[in-house]
Amino acid sequence: MPDKIANLRTLKGMGILADRAAQSPSLDLKKLNLIYGFNGSGKTTLSRLYASLENGELHPGLPAGSSFEISMEDGSRLGCPSNPTGLEKRILVFNGDFIESNFQWAQGKANPVFFIGVDQAAAAKALAALEAQIPQLSANVTATENSAKQADKAFGIFKKDRAKNVAPRLYQGSRKYEAPQLTKDYENWCSDEITVLDDEALKAAEDTRRLAEPMPKIDEVVFDASNIGKAFDFIREICTQELSTVALEEVQQHPDMLLWLKTGREYHDHNELNDCLFCGNKISSERLSSLKSALDNKIDEFVSRLTKTADRLQAVRADVDGVYELAPSLDAFPANLQSEVKERRTALKSALKVPKDYLKKLNEVLSSKQSRPASPADVSKLPTQPEVEQAATQIQDALARLNEIIGQHNQIVTNFEKHRDEAGILIRKHFLAECKGDFAAHVQSVESAKTTHEAAQTALVQANEQAEELRQKIRTHGPAADIINKLVASYLGHNELTILSVDEGYELQRYGRPIEGMPSEGEKTAIAISYFLSRLESEGRKLKDLIVVIDDPVSSLDTKALNYACSLIRSRLSKACQLIVLTHNQQCLNEFRKAWKNKARTSGDAEPTASFLFIDTAIPEGQTKRVSSLTKMSKLLREYDSEYHFLFHYVLNFSNAADSYSEHSYMMPNVLRRVLDIFLAFKCPGSSGLSGKIEEICRHFPDLNLDRMNALERLAQVESHSDNLDDLISFSSMTLEETKEATTALLEMMEHVDERHTTSLKRICR
Repeated sequence: MPDKIANLRTLKGMGILADRAAQSPSLDLKKLNLIYGFNGSGKTTLSRLYASLENGELHPGLPAGSSFEISMEDGSRLGCPSNPTGLEKRILVFNGDFIESNFQWAQGKANPVFFIGVDQAAAAKALAALEAQIPQLSANVTATENSAKQADKAFGIFKKDRAKNVAPRLYQGSRKYEAPQLTKDYENWCSDEITVLDDEALKAAEDTRRLAEPMPKIDEVVFDASNIGKAFDFIREICTQELSTVALEEVQQHPDMLLWLKTGREYHDHNELNDCLFCGNKISSERLSSLKSALDNKIDEFVSRLTKTADRLQAVRADVDGVYELAPSLDAFPANLQSEVKERRTALKSALKVPKDYLKKLNEVLSSKQSRPASPADVSKLPTQPEVEQAATQIQDALARLNEIIGQHNQIVTNFEKHRDEAGILIRKHFLAECKGDFAAHVQSVESAKTTHEAAQTALVQANEQAEELRQKIRTHGPAADIINKLVASYLGHNELTILSVDEGYELQRYGRPIEGMPSEGEKTAIAISYFLSRLESEGRKLKDLIVVIDDPVSSLDTKALNYACSLIRSRLSKACQLIVLTHNQQCLNEFRKAWKNKARTSGDAEPTASFLFIDTAIPEGQTKRVSSLTKMSKLLREYDSEYHFLFHYVLNFSNAADSYSEHSYMMPNVLRRVLDIFLAFKCPGSSGLSGKIEEICRHFPDLNLDRMNALERLAQVESHSDNLDDLISFSSMTLEETKEATTALLEMMEHVDERHTTSLKRICR
């Protein structure tokens, strides 16, 4: 058995109908459902709600921006605007809109009702097979659409998270790095050989991005390493020289005493000493003359030269020692160069170690020469000149490599923005390389889901197109004419009004000729309901699958036609999956209520199969507009056959309500008039009219309060236009005070005229 509608779960913005929420009490709809409400209470709006599900979109007659949701027995939900499709083939709605869209009364025309011809059995079988597949194809479209949405959502979350991880590493300030940029990067670089950076390289790139402005430029380290070789060459030569000009035998035998002799002579001569301070002997003039001749200015020049050479050597050593200090620190370079700078500083330090050692040895030899200038120094332990030059070359090479890095740094400073942009690209490529496989997997997943969904859509469209082609092939609307004519004749009790099948639908005829003028309202209703019933199993539909909604099927029908219409609807639709009847007519209500009353009760273990609802219209306290709410039908309407009992119940409630407020104030003049009408119809039979009957009652019961009866006379005059409750579309001109007075007068009059009757009514209504 197909699912039925179980509840009107939510409702919003539907005009007079009160909003409903998921927490609202369930309507607990059954197989058979009777909904009773006065004119203007919102029945048409309710029928249009169901018509929205028949059309698969919000009915144009409903308020813009309104929404609703129904729940099915299986828990599934449909509604507008979120999920309107799924019941188009199962719901049929009869209401004023249906009549207006299918009949052109002024032209005497009606739209065709299509049936499947018996001579098209093969096509009908193929159509049935297709229609059986279409719900599954439709469900497959929904499922694949959901899968595509899920894949796209997962991809979106993935891109958002990855971009969020990359953004803070780029230090872009107010510029953002988000999912669209990540997608663009993937499109640009997905085919490139991009690699993941190591931690050091990533940190270097991030440090570069962190810089807001370029670092200062660095001067190259300048050092002439050839001075080392020159110093060695010169000092080696001077250390191997000897003073062959000294003629003193003592000096030749004791060259180390040369400086001692020279210093002693100069001291004795300066102080004019004639005796030797060492031996005490007198120094002869001949001795002084020979010493002065031997120790001449050449020795002073040679010693001075050795001193200057020592100073020069110290300067060279200081230069060598200071080279490393000239090398800029790591912090002076951008992070991406620091590793290389560190390596080249180390290479420079290593290259300086050997020359420093060589210069130290050279210094030792020179010091020895200075202490014994007359004798050649031992230079055998000094490095050879090629070795010295090689060591100097290594320093020069190390400096060249360091200066190369300095040049790179200065180039970066000159092109700072370009370098910073390149660092940003490195970072983006790094993180893209990390997630490239996952990114590609998401792309594939989204594309696959999209392709699957498009294929499902194509399959559904093709199936619907094929089904429509088959319907066009096998449709025929002629047979429905006979069905409609029989139903209309049964309705009206005569067969003077018929329909004839023509090419574009049906033509209305009276006595076999095209109808002239407009059919009566009763005839329109009879034709329309017959036409609607003939459509139930058209288009290949099955009655057992249908949810049928009928709004006021008995308008303007006489009693006989009304009874027949209600009976026809009950019998013809008894096997429908679900039937929902809406009416404002008390007699129509009674016809369905009597037939379904037992079905609405629980019997043993059997659940009720019928439901009775009432559209209660009132003005909530503090508001000025009427509001209608769907509620369980009251016991008075449900259990008793008379409208009189129901209306008297409202009279009692209004009488007992506080003077300041009653939610049913605006409807009470109509209700009072109707109760007064019915009561006086029994007590004063005849056609004298309501005012005449009030006068008659006053004559028969002279003890009645005349002031009270004047209130009833006022009611009769004001409400004289109303014969029943159908005219609730406008408010009465009676004031609340007048209505209260009329209510009191009516109850007092009824108790005075027929106390037993009134007491019984009160007991029933309580």
